[in-house]
Amino acid sequence: MRTRRLLGGLALSVAAFFATGAGAQPAPASLTVAVESPFGIDPHFLFVGPNMAAARHIYDSVINRDSESRFVPGLVESWEAPDDTTWLLKLRQGVTFHDGSPFTAEDIAFSIARVRAVPNNPGPYTSNLRTIAAVEVVDPFTVRIRTDRPNPTLMGQLTNIFVVSHIAARGDGTPAGASTADFNNGKAAIGTGPFRLVQMRGSEGMSLERNSTYWGPAPAYGKVELRVIGNDAARLAALLSGDVDLIESMPPGDVARLEREPRVSVFRRNSDRIMYLIPHVGAERLAMLTDADGKPLDHNPLRDLRVRRALSMALDRTALATRALDGQAVPTGQMVPQQFGAYDPGLAVPAADPEGARRLLAEAGYPRGFGLTVACSNNRFVNDARVCQAVGQMFTRAGFQAKVETMPGTVFFPRTVEGKNEYPVILFGLSLSSSRDAAYILSTAVHTRNVREAYGQGNRGSFSEPEMDQAIQAAITRRGEGREEGLRQVMRTAIDRAPIIPMYNQVTLVAAKRGVVYEPRMDEQLLAQQARPAQ
Repeated sequence: MRTRRLLGGLALSVAAFFATGAGAQPAPASLTVAVESPFGIDPHFLFVGPNMAAARHIYDSVINRDSESRFVPGLVESWEAPDDTTWLLKLRQGVTFHDGSPFTAEDIAFSIARVRAVPNNPGPYTSNLRTIAAVEVVDPFTVRIRTDRPNPTLMGQLTNIFVVSHIAARGDGTPAGASTADFNNGKAAIGTGPFRLVQMRGSEGMSLERNSTYWGPAPAYGKVELRVIGNDAARLAALLSGDVDLIESMPPGDVARLEREPRVSVFRRNSDRIMYLIPHVGAERLAMLTDADGKPLDHNPLRDLRVRRALSMALDRTALATRALDGQAVPTGQMVPQQFGAYDPGLAVPAADPEGARRLLAEAGYPRGFGLTVACSNNRFVNDARVCQAVGQMFTRAGFQAKVETMPGTVFFPRTVEGKNEYPVILFGLSLSSSRDAAYILSTAVHTRNVREAYGQGNRGSFSEPEMDQAIQAAITRRGEGREEGLRQVMRTAIDRAPIIPMYNQVTLVAAKRGVVYEPRMDEQLLAQQARPAQ
């Protein structure tokens, strides 16, 4: 029997705290936080970072994770795998929901079932349930999960599945229970998390108060206001004026200045998000692909591996990190950050080679290049629009005729889902905390889309190679010795086939007013419970 029991506790912060002047001040009763994007609080609807960060204030996930994205006890105190396809979860006793009802195994079972049942979900959480064949309530504080194949990363997947009250969220008795609207208006938003919902204000934010019966360490602040301020300059101005105490997604270009600002503290941590380009290889033709004279092409050049390699060779990843991201990024050609499993220290950051890219284009039959559009969001990832413009310029220098189109994330994501994506190349990024190795990105962004088995949910370029799928499945289901090397070998092959083109690893940047200390998370999620008054 293989048993895994982890002790809780926060990792030591790697962030630097910049402050001057007098000592610690008396702790204020409230904290006002400015976040970049609107969010919902149905924790099973639309699997995106802003929604998950909001959810972690109100709910616990089945398995918790700390600031370094390590899997730690929470509602589940311990877990073990008695055989290759069985997991036993032992639950914490004495935990109550915000409404006073007891937390039991029924709530875990209901929450997992609801994930699959939420209707019309544009970004379902179902990829996190991959391989789960059955969830069984053994007793009030024991859950047995059976899988249809070995899955060593299942506990990591469950760090993204939030636990709701099966009583408060049962709604009309259907598997989906309460509607997303009932969560967003607060009726069903009953969790076991460190804060309870006071008021949801739609796209403007929400008000929270400390959960006095929380099973874990009490948050330092009794009241929290989360405000949505989408504009970077406005968010920073609100911090400098004292209107807010803490902001996320601090503009990288302002870091050096703010580190000299006595009113502000700056905190950073390398994140787990790899940013990459997705060439659309699935379509036979795309309207936004043209020949050198601007006429629509009757075929898709991106299906040619030489062309995809030319795209990669065109990129100056170091320049992207130092200029487009003002030094607040880590250039890479790999699919995982250095801290995660399957990272290959023998793979150097690819050097830019625009002339080599031109030669490959000519070899592929495009000596004069061809036209393509690069699309990206302008408010979801760090400096996303600026990065996109820089990428377009690099492509142009390498012989492509590149156009750049940027749009809000609310427009970008629906327009680029698999099967509906009309863009030749898009900028995208994945947070990899749910596996802490290459398993997640390979199964999500490289594997052929398979809705039934929850593969390829992030494969927006419709890449599909059966041999690659088989290699991915073999690597991610392998347990014990040889697993990491197996993942590393598959990642090398995937990098060579270029279904996605990695560019850099983001850095989490958070700023706070003097007197507030914050511990950033690798998963980039801004949580009020990570903040405390300076000592």
